[in-house]
Amino acid sequence: MLLIIKLLIGVAVVTLSAPLNAQSCRPTALLTGYWPPSNEMLRSWHESADWQGANWRNHGYNVYAHFPEFPPDGDPTNDQIGDPGSVGIGELSVDYQITSRDFWSLVEKYHPEVLITTSRGGDIDWELEGIEGGHGKHGQPNPAKDWIRDRNGKFELPEKGSINERSWKAISTYRLGASLKTTLPINLLASKLGKLDLLDVQIDRTGTSGNYLSGFMGLHGLYYNRIEPHNLTAGHIHVGRNVSVDEATTMMEATLEIVLSRFPASMACQR
Repeated sequence: MLLIIKLLIGVAVVTLSAPLNAQSCRPTALLTGYWPPSNEMLRSWHESADWQGANWRNHGYNVYAHFPEFPPDGDPTNDQIGDPGSVGIGELSVDYQITSRDFWSLVEKYHPEVLITTSRGGDIDWELEGIEGGHGKHGQPNPAKDWIRDRNGKFELPEKGSINERSWKAISTYRLGASLKTTLPINLLASKLGKLDLLDVQIDRTGTSGNYLSGFMGLHGLYYNRIEPHNLTAGHIHVGRNVSVDEATTMMEATLEIVLSRFPASMACQR
C-alpha cells in the first residue's frame, strides 16, 4: 500500500542532506484527533515507546500525535454525551476547557510548522474543511453561547476565564461571519487523495467543522497559524463515521506525505 500511495501522489523519498539533520533543524508536524477513527488512525505518531514519527519517511519532520481515549471499549457511540466513555479521558478530551488547556500546552511544547487537526464527521469519508469560525447570531454578545454545550464538568460552554486567553481571543474575534481560511493545500489534497480510489474525498468550501468540539479545535489550528509566523500550514479534516481505522490510517499517511512534500523541511528551516 505504501508503494502505491507514493506512486499515486508523486512523492519522492530522498535522503536529506546535512543542513536538515537533528543537530541543525528538525521541524515538527503535530496531528490531533478526537472520536474514533480520528484518534486510532494517529497511534503510530503518538509519543510513546512505539513512536514512529522521527524524521518520518525521510521528510525531515518529526511527527507527533495526541488524542483522547474512550474507555472501556474505545467506542463513544454507546455512551451518553458527558459520560467518560463519550467525553474521553487523557489529553484533548471532548470538553472545551480541557481542549483549550491541552491545545496550547501541545503547541508550546512542539512549536509545529505543520498542524493538522482531525475529528469524526458524518457521511463524507474524508472532508477537507475550508473555513472555521464565524458562528453566532447578531445581538448575542457572549461568544461562549455561539457553541453547543459539551455537557461535561462545571463549565459546559467555553466561558471567558474558563479557557485559555488565546482561545477566548479566537472565538471572540472569529464569529458573526468572520472566519479563517484553511492553509492546507486542499485542492492538491483532493486531487491526489482522490486518485487513491479508497475513500470519497470532498472539500467543504463554505461550511465549517461546526460549533461543537470539532469546530472549536479546527478554529484553534487556524488561529495558531494566524498568530505564529513559523507555522507554515494548518487545517481541519473530518473523518467519516463509517471509515475503518485501516482506511483512515492509510488516508492520513497519504495526506501527511502530500502536505510535507508541499511544505518541505527546507522551507521550515528557513524561517
